[in-house]
Amino acid sequence: MIENGSDRELMARSRAGDTEAFRVLFESKHQRVYLIALQVLGNPSQAEEVVQDVFLALWQHLDRYRPRFAVDTWLTRIATNRAIDVWRSQRRERPTGGGSRNEEGHATDGQRASGLSPGGGLAATGPSAERESEAGRNGGPEAVARWHEVQAIWNDLADLLPPQQRAAFVLREIEEISTGEVASTLGCSASTVRSHVAEARRTLQAALSERYPELLR
Repeated sequence: MIENGSDRELMARSRAGDTEAFRVLFESKHQRVYLIALQVLGNPSQAEEVVQDVFLALWQHLDRYRPRFAVDTWLTRIATNRAIDVWRSQRRERPTGGGSRNEEGHATDGQRASGLSPGGGLAATGPSAERESEAGRNGGPEAVARWHEVQAIWNDLADLLPPQQRAAFVLREIEEISTGEVASTLGCSASTVRSHVAEARRTLQAALSERYPELLR
């Protein structure tokens, strides 16, 4: 049984047909892929579908992986692009209009997120995997519930962003991936990433002031 092994070693073994190595790779990476997809889509069930799609594509196309690329970077690129595709598809199918959101990870009128601190940066409205796990370890069920409430507000605000802006903001400000890596993932220049992030921040700040003014007090 494989207990350890570098990402590149696991990829090499998987490419050679080692299903146990691929299982280890999946277990170590699927949560990261899920959280990225969740931040882009705002829908847990769709994020789970992206995870399945990403790892199915990875298994089917292991021969395309080049060891000079970090596995995390490669998976992030696949996950982000797939999530953007799903997001665009659901936007085409969904009727426009405001209103409250349902309990599938979406905000409803009057929801608040005590403990949200937008003054320190709008990335606080987009919880990362680390923030969720820290909430569970340090604050128990109440902290986890607050984390999900913050997630609902993020979903509400981020729905205003075009897909490239949303992805750039998620990767750079929430996942804290370098600008260069985000540019590589999205297939654009570093200056474009910075422009996307700046524009997304302006949009989110304005929406936060309008929809959740109590959080800015």
